[in-house]
Amino acid sequence: MQEVFDSAGVGGVLVVPPFADKFRQKMGVPLSLSAIYRMLARHGWRKIAPDATHPKGDLLAREDWKKNSPGCWVKR
Repeated sequence: MQEVFDSAGVGGVLVVPPFADKFRQKMGVPLSLSAIYRMLARHGWRKIAPDATHPKGDLLAREDWKKNSPGCWVKR
């Protein structure tokens, strides 16, 4: 788990889902993500950053939407 904290210290951001998996393995106890977020908040890790992409997301569909979406949204 030290490598997770080292990489978070460099960038200042801790991505919780990979950390949560390692934390659950180390503790040997099933914990919800909300419990892990609360524990991190108690210890001063308050900045939350979203994951880059959803694990089940379709990268090709997202890129196609970006290419074909209007440049600015116009209210009709």
